[in-house]
Amino acid sequence: MEYYADKKTEKRDTSNDVNLPIEEKLKNRIIDGDKIGIDSELTAALKQYSALEIINDILLDGMKTVGVLFGSGQMQLPFVLQSAECMKTAVAYLEPFMDKVEGDNSKGIIILATVKGDVHDIGKNLVDIILTNNGYKVINLGIKCSIETMLAAYIEHKADAIGYQGSRYSFGYPACPNLEDNKQMFELLRPERLGVELTEEFQMVPEQTTNAIVVHHPEAKYFFVR
Repeated sequence: MEYYADKKTEKRDTSNDVNLPIEEKLKNRIIDGDKIGIDSELTAALKQYSALEIINDILLDGMKTVGVLFGSGQMQLPFVLQSAECMKTAVAYLEPFMDKVEGDNSKGIIILATVKGDVHDIGKNLVDIILTNNGYKVINLGIKCSIETMLAAYIEHKADAIGYQGSRYSFGYPACPNLEDNKQMFELLRPERLGVELTEEFQMVPEQTTNAIVVHHPEAKYFFVR
């Protein structure tokens, strides 16, 4: 963080935000990383939208803008982290308002984890909430999980899929999980026909590819295994 000590990001003029529609207010909250008092605006938004609509259509739109600003150098890392914390606060507030699917979670069992060497978990926890509220049983292993921990949970819970989040390939970030970890995962789970995708710019080495189902979003910058 010392590297960013002398880096300045121009602060946005918020004086006119009071007159904005609730959608824009919430989006700006995420971009500015301003979580103080966000509960009242989320309460107002719940009168017009479901909790899931607020997350998918408003809050995530704000995070997308944060990603664009960071990628173009207009926003520095500490401010990105503030936006992420604001998103986390908003999702935690909205979670009790989500309609849960009744039943025995028979749609499937999903293992989620952030890999060893990485502490980021906002995206993973958001996936957890959405899957849980749509009838899946989610086993959330938390952060800094080894491949062995994920495989043990997969076997113990007889899971249908494993989703893990890891660091992107970029300056200042290690490759998490590394290729050896991926190799171990695929050697042990090959019979289950799991698939993997990184990004369109970084392809997996041939011996770790598969003809199973592959899920990849064109804007994805993180690992996803299914």
